[in-house]
Amino acid sequence: LVKESRRAIGEFSLWMASTRQVLEVLDSREAVNLSSPPKHHEIDGIFLSNLKSNKDTFVYLVQTFSRAAQHGDQDWAHYVKRQCVAYSALALLQPGNFAGASAPPPDYASLKLFLLLEESGQLRAPPGFVQELLSKLETLELPSYPTPHGCLKSLTLGNSNSVIPSTISRLSKKQVTDNIAAEFLMMEELCNNKAAMKLLFESQYWNPKGVSFNMAQVIEMKTILGSFLRLSCYPESQIVAGQLQPIRHPVGQDCFSDCVHKAKLDIDSSVSQVRTFLQASQMKTLNMMKIMLKEPSAQQEVFSWIATVLKHNEIRLKLGYHVGYLMARSSSTGFLFNLLSVLLKLCKPFADPDHPKALWHKIDSTWLLSKHRMDLSNETRLATTRGNAQGENEAGETQEEMDHEEHIEVSKSFGTISEYFFLALRCLNIVHLSQQIKDYAKISRELQERNQSLNQSSEDFHERMAEIAVLVERRLCYDVVLMDPNLVDDLLLFARLIARWLLRVADAPPTILPLPPKPSAMFKAIPEFCVEGVTDILRMVAQTNIPTLELMGMPTLQDLFNFLMVFSSNDVYIKNPYLRGKLLEVMSLLIPRGRNEGFELGGGSLATLFEEHDIARKFLVPTLIRFYVDIEVTGRDYSNNQFYEKFHYRHYMAELLMYIMKFPYYITALKKESENVGEFVRFINMMLNDIIHCIDEGLLKLADIRKIEFERADTQAWNAKPEEERNQEEQHLQTMYGQAGWGLQAATEVLTMMEKLTKHVLDPFLRAELADRVAAMLNYVLKTIAGPRCIELKVQHPEKCYFKPKELLALVVEVFMNLAKHDKFALAVVRDERSYDHEVLVKVHRLIRTHALEDESFCQQFLDYMQVLQESKQSQMELDAKIEEAPDEFLDPITQDIMTDPVILPTSGNVMDRQAIMRHLLSDETDPFNRMKLTPDMLQPAEDLKKRIEEFLASRRT
Repeated sequence: LVKESRRAIGEFSLWMASTRQVLEVLDSREAVNLSSPPKHHEIDGIFLSNLKSNKDTFVYLVQTFSRAAQHGDQDWAHYVKRQCVAYSALALLQPGNFAGASAPPPDYASLKLFLLLEESGQLRAPPGFVQELLSKLETLELPSYPTPHGCLKSLTLGNSNSVIPSTISRLSKKQVTDNIAAEFLMMEELCNNKAAMKLLFESQYWNPKGVSFNMAQVIEMKTILGSFLRLSCYPESQIVAGQLQPIRHPVGQDCFSDCVHKAKLDIDSSVSQVRTFLQASQMKTLNMMKIMLKEPSAQQEVFSWIATVLKHNEIRLKLGYHVGYLMARSSSTGFLFNLLSVLLKLCKPFADPDHPKALWHKIDSTWLLSKHRMDLSNETRLATTRGNAQGENEAGETQEEMDHEEHIEVSKSFGTISEYFFLALRCLNIVHLSQQIKDYAKISRELQERNQSLNQSSEDFHERMAEIAVLVERRLCYDVVLMDPNLVDDLLLFARLIARWLLRVADAPPTILPLPPKPSAMFKAIPEFCVEGVTDILRMVAQTNIPTLELMGMPTLQDLFNFLMVFSSNDVYIKNPYLRGKLLEVMSLLIPRGRNEGFELGGGSLATLFEEHDIARKFLVPTLIRFYVDIEVTGRDYSNNQFYEKFHYRHYMAELLMYIMKFPYYITALKKESENVGEFVRFINMMLNDIIHCIDEGLLKLADIRKIEFERADTQAWNAKPEEERNQEEQHLQTMYGQAGWGLQAATEVLTMMEKLTKHVLDPFLRAELADRVAAMLNYVLKTIAGPRCIELKVQHPEKCYFKPKELLALVVEVFMNLAKHDKFALAVVRDERSYDHEVLVKVHRLIRTHALEDESFCQQFLDYMQVLQESKQSQMELDAKIEEAPDEFLDPITQDIMTDPVILPTSGNVMDRQAIMRHLLSDETDPFNRMKLTPDMLQPAEDLKKRIEEFLASRRT
């Protein structure tokens, strides 16, 4: 009896405990007799009773699921959870059928689901609840939803109040600094359900079909991925009345509007906080996309969506994008930066070229020729195969060679590595980093100018401070994105990957050089924007984050510098001289400079880069010389503004040349290159052309400026002019200052380069075809800035146009005296009847001595050389008098000087002096008499005529 009693008491205790647990889980307040273990129909009875009495059915079901999850090992607990999920599905689909929800709002289901996922919400989703709910909706069949997955579709996509449209709507009202955790969690839950993803891919909220004027903006604002990627703080602009106007970003107004009054430490903290929000948003979007990309079918949808975005934003690459209606048709720059950031992170697993598995070797270059994602057939290629009238293509190949060119077999399918890489590369191209850096530099300059011109005593001080505050706000929004260390690191890693990939496609050997004589068909077909991707990244980092360059690891730096050297030095692989110019421009940004230019670490890794890089030591000097000529000769095929654009790239070439002249090895290389007479003489001729044009451009504009300023000095006459006329002349005056500054800066730079060169190389400058031009140029500049009319160059604000007459005079005199070491120079100087003037040289000597522009020893050398010139002038005058009556056949038909080396032009039969025709051929390889093709090797010596001229001269001298 005792044993039976104990057993009965134990069973009763178990029954009581089980009953108590079930009642607690179901939140039943009534005494109910349950069997042990509880039967399903008994649990159902309690459920039905509670569902009728609860005011919020869905909340009750979620809380019940959470309590049941604590008893997960019990069969009844599993049953309770299943029932909670089933009833929850019904409560969301048909809330009016349950007590307490007779008149639910239209977005009842969405509100409840977001309530579950809110971080600060009182109702938190139990682990696994949302996924079980989606799975139940996937299999649930109700008469009201007859289509496959009808219940799931109704909840997620049924109408504008469904989950996905509601997510898009909620995000459209939020900024990146707002709490958007619930929206991200919601999408992650949906991404983990294959059926939900399939429904999404088929809907208008994924990839809208059809053609729209502003489809790029539709995708950004109305698709689910676009809504997440839209979250940024990047400053945007819009066209208003035909003018580009900045838009104040809400994040900037909230976080940076008062930064003009804050200390730098506080500003940095604010920027860091906003950047943290942005990075978190990007990482959550990345994780969401990674979930999608696990499924092969979803992969294709994601790739297609990205390709569609890029296709509709190609308008950003068109000329005039910033000044016309095209801007209204594209996505925001912040959206594209976020997309780029995500794509770069997807590339990171294979982006390290030194990884033992070498996953980057799986990049299939024929993706660029396939049209399965986008059509790139209209992109400019590195070495196109378009033929010309002579039967040659731009790579110099004949028609026969083109006919036998290898056929490129385009792959039928591509792996994820190729998809990630080329989509990221195209996105980088469309973001147009170079334009973003220009905009960033522009606002930085404007901010600096506003601060410099600020006057606390002025009446509009507060108004000006408000304008500066807006500029600071916009500048900080740029800083958040462009100076994000994560983005910079990812970009540099990607740039290195692009560089190594291009070298691999070019079949570069382990030693990097030499490349094969002819590029492969695949390399020729690569679009130019692939190379520009590297240059844009390096330019961005160099102009916004110099310490990153200084601290760059040597393997990365070596790979990038190899890339710059190899392709800037090869006009067969890179046909476009302006693209090679971009490579040299970026190379010049790697020159270590002082702290005042942002180099806080003395150059860091860059300090010995040029000095120790083997390829640069061997090829950089000839590359720079050849480029200076190429940009002049072939530039007209590539740009409508080639005349002025060539100076842009020559500036960087000059910076490089002047920097490397500090190292003895490069000086030796320069002397060796000067032995390549034809190329080096053309280079010097181009320099002379540039100096003459730029000096004229600058000094003549100074005369115009002086004239306007003189008119303005007569206050009475000036004020009598109509206001509109005065404003026009003021604008014209500022334009003149700008043009004069450009010319004088360019001329000074080329003269400085010439001064460096003439310290080490003289013979090429004084060859027969160049000596007179060099001397005439120097005489002309000296006479202009120190001659009797130099007063015409005096303007009120010479600093605004970079006119520094003393420095310019000293520079020209230094070049003059470098060349004076050669015995041919004196004769060339005095032969210049147009500009040589002894009185001008006397004044020059007085100026350099009086103003201490040079030391006493130099001044004395200049004075001594003036005497040498006087003697040479006297000798030349005596000789000219003796040969004054020379026969006409001895005279050059163009210069009318007696010939010393007559040659026959085979194309016209005329005879000219060799130095005169060679000087002409340096700039124009045509016969000056009939414009037919003529090259130096075609000239035929007129031996008999030369002998007679020599006999004539000998007789006159004696």
